[in-house]
Amino acid sequence: MNSDIDVLREAAARHFDGVPDGQRQVHTPIPYLSFLRFLRPTEMSRGILEPSICLVLQGRKKVLIGAAIKHYGPGSYVLSVVDMPVSGQVTRATQDEPYLGLKIDLDPKEIAALVIDLRLAVPNKPASAAGACVDAAGAELQDAFVRLLKLLAAPADRAALAPLVKQEILYRLLSGPSGAMLYHTLLGERREQGVSAAIQWIKQHYDQPMKIEELAREVSMSPSVLHRRFKAVTVMSPLQYQKRMRLTEARKLLLAGSMEAATAAYRVGYESPSQFSREYRRLFGASPLQDAEFLRHHDIE
Repeated sequence: MNSDIDVLREAAARHFDGVPDGQRQVHTPIPYLSFLRFLRPTEMSRGILEPSICLVLQGRKKVLIGAAIKHYGPGSYVLSVVDMPVSGQVTRATQDEPYLGLKIDLDPKEIAALVIDLRLAVPNKPASAAGACVDAAGAELQDAFVRLLKLLAAPADRAALAPLVKQEILYRLLSGPSGAMLYHTLLGERREQGVSAAIQWIKQHYDQPMKIEELAREVSMSPSVLHRRFKAVTVMSPLQYQKRMRLTEARKLLLAGSMEAATAAYRVGYESPSQFSREYRRLFGASPLQDAEFLRHHDIE
């Protein structure tokens, strides 16, 4: 009898039937559910992990959250409830046995509403304040994932039952090993709306000049408090976060087409192409054009 991970892996593999090798993600009729595939190991890649849970079904991965390095494989997941700067790498994947994953996009407001509605007990505060973690999926959580995937083949039932299964998945996360991180990160955001507002402001205005004093006024916090609390959640300062957003967006622009590095630099808010190139090389380990060329020819993100 196949395990739940086997069932999930087979479902993910079927969704990639006929999909070009270079396509790494397929979406499903359930808007927040998608599957991931890599046909070979990747280089360590830096980016922003949006609120989501990504469950490994086949292959292995490594992720750097703050200063902590986590290695994980089938049955384990990375969970984020805020926009987190992380570094990730697929470490085991082949053409015959590709890396396969399942991703569910999360809405922090939906999780917070569930905490309030169910009056869940407050878990002890986790040792790490980072808004992301890696944990193993228990049997009940895996079973909920299987039932969610079965609804892909039952369109008549999907609209009524998919929200209920997603609610169970959120409950399992809150009551499982990730619950303390999930709860206290959400609680911190509710208590400190300024940090959440600052993250959203930077995401929407990353290409604009930013001064910490002005951002602090925008979110009704003092500069020192904003800096301290922002770093506690995202493991970097607001200015470092903005820089990461700019360079990540520039990398997407360069990878997507024939845009020159200087054009990409101006597009994301840099005034000096040379400064952009220096900071790009420092983050990604190569010049903008060398990096984009490498990514296009090696199928690496």
